[in-house]
Amino acid sequence: MTLLVLFGVFAITLYTGVPVAWSIAFSTLVVIYFGLVPLPPSWFAQQVYMGADSISLASIPLFLVAGGIMNEGGLTRRIIDLANDMFGWVRGGLGVVNVATCMIYGGITGSATADTGAVGAIMIPAMAERGYPRDFSAAVTAAAGTLGIILPPSVVMIMYGVITDTSIGGLFAAGIIPGLMLAVTFMLTAWWVGVKENFPKSETRPTATSFSKHLLRALPALMMPIAVLSSMLSGLATTTEAAFVAVVWALLVGGVLYREITLAGLWKIGVETVRMTGAIMIIMAVSVPFSWILTVEQIPQWTAGLLHAWGAGPTITILLILALLTFVGTWADLGPSLIILAPIVHPIGVEAGLQPYQLGLIFTMALGIGLFTPPVGTNIFVVCNVAKVGVNAVTRRLIPFFITSNICLLLVAFIPETTEWLPRYFGF
Repeated sequence: MTLLVLFGVFAITLYTGVPVAWSIAFSTLVVIYFGLVPLPPSWFAQQVYMGADSISLASIPLFLVAGGIMNEGGLTRRIIDLANDMFGWVRGGLGVVNVATCMIYGGITGSATADTGAVGAIMIPAMAERGYPRDFSAAVTAAAGTLGIILPPSVVMIMYGVITDTSIGGLFAAGIIPGLMLAVTFMLTAWWVGVKENFPKSETRPTATSFSKHLLRALPALMMPIAVLSSMLSGLATTTEAAFVAVVWALLVGGVLYREITLAGLWKIGVETVRMTGAIMIIMAVSVPFSWILTVEQIPQWTAGLLHAWGAGPTITILLILALLTFVGTWADLGPSLIILAPIVHPIGVEAGLQPYQLGLIFTMALGIGLFTPPVGTNIFVVCNVAKVGVNAVTRRLIPFFITSNICLLLVAFIPETTEWLPRYFGF
């Protein structure tokens, strides 16, 4: 009865247009108010406070600020110039440049939407000017933008680590190999489409002088993710301390070295950071009492028992987890999906033999696929707005990237070393 009321109220409020965070909070309060759980209303307030009272969550606005400063300081343009020297001369090379830029920029922002918007605003018009179809340019940007949540630092991994009590540093280390693997497959896919459809290529290769110039211009910014990861993986800094290092580094590079940061730009970065952080923190806070009720009602144990009753072994259970996460990610926003499903699916995945960091990457990658899959795919709408093309046209172009993403997801799910080797090497 408790679960019926909890999910019923949640679904009804969500359907009527109430934001996800308030739907979660209201459904939890209804269950408490009608005495379906023997707890006073003050318990809800205490749990909400506990949900936001995590030092690791303080790293989220810091990473967002660092990424915003780097973008405002001209980093995106410098990365594109460098990547263009490296890949722009091959057939379909600008598609590869797009992926490479998203990979590098994603290692700074930690956000898929920020990655997609910043890179797409420059790369989509540039690719169209060179004769690339706008729907392809939009599709490769939408897919490659998800690298922002897989390669460290990642806002999604921070949320997952807080929810499941998993080491965030370990998750960051675990994301390196899958992120690079996904980036390479996206590059190969973009190149294959370029060759198949005879996309244009640069007639002249870059000179050593040009490459050296662009490398030197981009190097200070490129060192930021290396400095952040090194400080965390070596144990010199916590996640929040490393995020503070990222902000200081970004201010020095963007404000002192590149000299492209303005007070108006900083104000815009601050407003956007507050907006994004507020949305994340509210959902994280109200999800704690919601998840507590799910745990008390033994939803994970009930689900695991149901799978055993059906005779589902570890392999079938893992495949069902992949299918569930991919399906939910397609129809719901990533943040709420992660917060609701993690307390339920995490213990089931561990029982099926998945390792903690492996499971974190499965969550991130599977839900991330939903970012470029209709009907809710956030990245699709971002790139369609920039490219001025229809969703259907971009969706058709995304099919090869959808296939390669799922292949990489299966490799991560059934080859644990892809996610466990680096955390073990660094002592997590």
